[in-house]
Amino acid sequence: MIYRTFLHLPGVSEREERHLWRVGVEDWWDFLTAERLPGFSRRRLSHLKESLRLTLAFHDDLIFLSRLIPRTHHWRLFKAYRSRVLFLDIETNGLHREQGEITLIGISDGTFYRPFVAGENLEEALPIIASAHILVTFGGSFFDLPFLRAKYPWLPEPPVHLDLCYLLRRLGLRGGLKRIEKRLGLSRPEEVEGLDGYQAVRLWQKYRRGNDKALERLILYNKEDVLNLSYLAEFAYEGLSQLVLTGQRPALTVSSGL
Repeated sequence: MIYRTFLHLPGVSEREERHLWRVGVEDWWDFLTAERLPGFSRRRLSHLKESLRLTLAFHDDLIFLSRLIPRTHHWRLFKAYRSRVLFLDIETNGLHREQGEITLIGISDGTFYRPFVAGENLEEALPIIASAHILVTFGGSFFDLPFLRAKYPWLPEPPVHLDLCYLLRRLGLRGGLKRIEKRLGLSRPEEVEGLDGYQAVRLWQKYRRGNDKALERLILYNKEDVLNLSYLAEFAYEGLSQLVLTGQRPALTVSSGL
């Protein structure tokens, strides 16, 4: 989708971008080889081509591209830069971020999951988070990232943050992570099926009282949260691509989007 994006070119609106797709401009290379395009003067076309050539010269510079593309369209970067994506979910002791504590940080590249536990190795997650190019969360805009910054103010803003809570709303999917998973047909292991944030706090409390099994269950709960973000991000990317290209939302199943 990123190579079909023209919103980063000076003055190109979403309406003009859709016009380009309708007249057969499928990607950047179609645009560069077009001698004339309806709705674009020769002078403007030449100017836009120069801008696009600059983009191509820096196409591997994610930070450069993220500054050009409107933030609401950062999801278009997901597929082309999939190898630079980090999925993140945190657990806390249930208190407000000013008084509360982070109990567990789970991160993944979409395949391998790593838990970082308070009192053991929690802060080892911080340089990994700080180096992330594309950070994917569910509700991270109002929970995970503000909580992390309250505890670690030096953590930088990721170049690209994709909050699936908002992206999935554009596809008609509202509610919490577990509700959306069920609607899309995603299941969880029996040990953590039906578990919610409140019960996750209780598991941490049990662990602090000496119940190691409670920590194992909390980690499994967090692992499911994190790994399911990968499925949902793929669905959001495919669904939003279909929405902007055709004006139609996809069927609401993970299998239809992947």
